[in-house]
Amino acid sequence: MKKFFTLIAVAVMAFAAQATEMTVCDGTETSNYVPIYGLYTDVQGTMGQMIYSADMLTDMVGKEITGVKFYSPRINFYDVTLQVGMAVTDQTDFEDYAAVEGATILGTAQPNEFDTELTFVFDQPFLYEGGNLMVQVVVTKAGEWNGTAFYGQSTNYYYSYYQYQYSWSDTPSKWNVAFLPKATFTYEGGGDVPPVVDPTEKTGAPTFQGFTEDGIHGYFVEIIPTEESVIYYRIIYPDGTETEWAEYEEILSFEGDGKYRVEAYAVADGKLPSEEIAYEFVVAPITGIDEMMSGKEVAGVRYFNLAGQEMREANGLTIVVTTYTDGTTSAVKVVK
Repeated sequence: MKKFFTLIAVAVMAFAAQATEMTVCDGTETSNYVPIYGLYTDVQGTMGQMIYSADMLTDMVGKEITGVKFYSPRINFYDVTLQVGMAVTDQTDFEDYAAVEGATILGTAQPNEFDTELTFVFDQPFLYEGGNLMVQVVVTKAGEWNGTAFYGQSTNYYYSYYQYQYSWSDTPSKWNVAFLPKATFTYEGGGDVPPVVDPTEKTGAPTFQGFTEDGIHGYFVEIIPTEESVIYYRIIYPDGTETEWAEYEEILSFEGDGKYRVEAYAVADGKLPSEEIAYEFVVAPITGIDEMMSGKEVAGVRYFNLAGQEMREANGLTIVVTTYTDGTTSAVKVVK
């Protein structure tokens, strides 16, 4: 994405209670083309679009925009009705002459000749939740035309665009403009906006808990999230077959003897999927575990009572946790 040019953003209190104004662009230069091309205000449908970078508008995130104003040394067209709309867009400029579609229509204005401001007061507020903001001005009632300049700032890129089309033409004339009009946005406190989540942030990986009912046959696996998320899992059976990935809903149970592998990952709203984790275990009499795990080197064995306290050796109802050198673990609940 191209960097937008340096801007001046000033926030001052507006006349309406609880309303705030923010002005962007320094207005040291003028353009005859945007926000509307005065020479073509006699053509219904003449349109101007401007893209204001998200970086310019951070103070308005989560607020309701209630109006926008542009500045001119003198407006020379009249008997014209102009319509304003807005849309949030990923588009950064109009280098390819592509207009932004889907603007929300917000209000109209009927400027007078010799006015120095083009002011739109919205019929409905526009909730701005961040992103590049496209502002669109369209001639909905053609009138008297004349060249009119608007204050703004020249840019290195085509941040503005205009088009017009006469009735005798099959295609509109389209132009991009390396200019961005000075604009003042009026806004008020809006609805709550969810915090922006870094799209590179991963969901926390879930954890496993395995146990048996009698330490002999049957095994259960619970997958526990580390944060609010949806967990997906699959099972690799002793014969090497595997299930499709499915959403985890309840504790998994296993009965047939053999070595199993459960793989899982989690996905939280607004985050990337977690790392994929795996849990291997054996369904067999306790005396057969070492045989079933043959080919895996044991790194250590630990014993815990049902309160989670570690013990020196198995005693009574005991959870035996075996860790292997490849990082996998197995856990069984046994009676000694």
